[in-house]
Amino acid sequence: MIIMGNRSLIIRDLRVTADGKKILSGVSLTVNPGNIHVIMGPNGSGKSTLAAAILGYPYYEIGKTSRIIMDGYDLRELPTDKRVKRGLFLAFQNPIAVPGVSVISLLRTSFREICGIPPGKNVKDLANPVLDSRLGTTGFSWSRFMKSVESHSKYLGIDRRLLLRGINDGFSGGEKKKTELLAALTVKPRYAIFDEIDTGLDIDALKTVAHGIKKLRDSGTGIIVITHYQRILKFFRPDNVHILVNGKIAVSGKYGLVRKIEREGYRSFII
Repeated sequence: MIIMGNRSLIIRDLRVTADGKKILSGVSLTVNPGNIHVIMGPNGSGKSTLAAAILGYPYYEIGKTSRIIMDGYDLRELPTDKRVKRGLFLAFQNPIAVPGVSVISLLRTSFREICGIPPGKNVKDLANPVLDSRLGTTGFSWSRFMKSVESHSKYLGIDRRLLLRGINDGFSGGEKKKTELLAALTVKPRYAIFDEIDTGLDIDALKTVAHGIKKLRDSGTGIIVITHYQRILKFFRPDNVHILVNGKIAVSGKYGLVRKIEREGYRSFII
């Protein structure tokens, strides 16, 4: 259903239950293109549930008054795959391994599906502004797509040989998180959610991932970063910080809110 409004991802009164247990109790926030919102909070506060609910994970029951509106379109009735095709992206906290399916095959298929490129056709030159913006060039071809992937891989420090391996099959923690970010940079979603992408990263990988998020932000993607820690935030300044406690946003603010958490923890936000 189309709803009038400006371009943004609008979450309104998001209430989520699973197996009769209330997890989110009225979360609201608005993410504009090119902005980074950070969600922080103690374990069990509902951060990962928020991400999954936005993408339409069927396990969760969404409240009747809840709204998930992307660029003026109500997503509530859409399944996950159609939400992704409309421009949503989720990088998982614990990406699973898929032996036998290479990373490059996943990237190529995802790009084709999201951009609506017909399968089984050799598209030599397809004029399309959406494709042009994703590849940073005029006129689409698969060779240009590969050059784009290789450019992003080099930027993230991903060995080209990794692209030919099974998805996350034997990958280190840093390789998994960089591959998730590579997928986001390749498809250039309208809105991206990164669920604890900083977990398990050493300082060099952390900097690389943070710079990749900045690059995605600079391309116009609205971003939600879910994290427990402030260390990744030192490498990019979020526009907004939200503290999620017991299924509700207890407080929202700017980067200064992160420093308060460093000093005091989450105790002052827990009622």
